[in-house]
Amino acid sequence: MTGTLSRWGIPILAALGLADAAYLSLLHFQGEIPPCGGYAGCQTVNTSQYAVIFGVPIALLGAALSVAILAVALYRARADAKSWLLSTVVLYTLTLAGAVFMAYLLGIELLVLHAVCYWCLAMTAFIAAMLVLVMRDLWAYSASSPA
Repeated sequence: MTGTLSRWGIPILAALGLADAAYLSLLHFQGEIPPCGGYAGCQTVNTSQYAVIFGVPIALLGAALSVAILAVALYRARADAKSWLLSTVVLYTLTLAGAVFMAYLLGIELLVLHAVCYWCLAMTAFIAAMLVLVMRDLWAYSASSPA
């Protein structure tokens, strides 16, 4: 059903996203600013009012999303055909929701805060790459299924 790239690429990207988001969450709870190599954008973004929703750090939400994507992706890697399709649709939904939210956050960074967090950009790239891989799988499935 899935090529090697999607089968293992999505879990690897989800694990990288989890590491990124967990690191930012840890720094948030320790009251520290992520290092950005002399660029103040990370401090601006991570100390802004947009870094927290209802008292929950955005990074923690990213970690939760990454855990969910990782769990579904690992399940999908061993699933039968029917479960594969359902888990792929779930992966598509999770990655699409993540991509939309990350686009919103990137808009906030660029248009409101006028600063960019490199760690946040990495998470955006991981989500976008996973979305592309899942969309490719769905496209291949629809092209190969009988009409």
